[in-house]
Amino acid sequence: MKNQRLARELVEEIKLFLSATKSLMLSVSSLNAPIASYSPFALVDGAFYILVSELAEHTHALRAVHNASVLIIEDESLSGNIYARRRLQYEVSVLPISRQDCVWELATRALQNRHGEIVDQLLQLNDFYMFELRPVTGRYVKGFGQAFELAPGTLVNDQIDHIRR
Repeated sequence: MKNQRLARELVEEIKLFLSATKSLMLSVSSLNAPIASYSPFALVDGAFYILVSELAEHTHALRAVHNASVLIIEDESLSGNIYARRRLQYEVSVLPISRQDCVWELATRALQNRHGEIVDQLLQLNDFYMFELRPVTGRYVKGFGQAFELAPGTLVNDQIDHIRR
C-alpha cells in the first residue's frame, strides 16, 4: 500500500478486531456437502487454534481435508449497515495438533487465557481435538469500497492492498 500511515492504521484496526472477537465462522468441505460451523479460537504465532469435539460434523471434515475458510464478522447489532458489516476472511491450511505436539501446550494456554475454565473441562474429554488454522490468503472488508487484500501467509501485516475493481 502506498499510504503507509493508512496501512499502519488498518493493521491496528485488524489486530483490535481479532482481539475483540472470540469466535470464528468456519466453512469446510466434506464428501456430502459443504459444512458451516463456528468455534471459539485463540491466536498463537500468526495462526488460529480451535478445540472441537469429535461429535461435530466439521471435526470429521477438518481431519479429512487440509484447507478451510474462516470468517470473523462484526456483530449485527454493532453494524451501521447490514450489507457492510466489517469482516475478515481467510483461506487457511488445516493441521491437526496432537496432545504430544510442542505447540499443544502454547495453544491450550492461549485458549484458557481467552475463554476461561470451560477449556480446562474440554481438555479432560478425549473426544476433543485441536487444529491449527494457518492463513494462506486473507481479506479485510470495512465497508463499501473498502476491501483490502492481506499479505499471503499472514493474519495481518503492513503489506495491505486496496482492492479496486
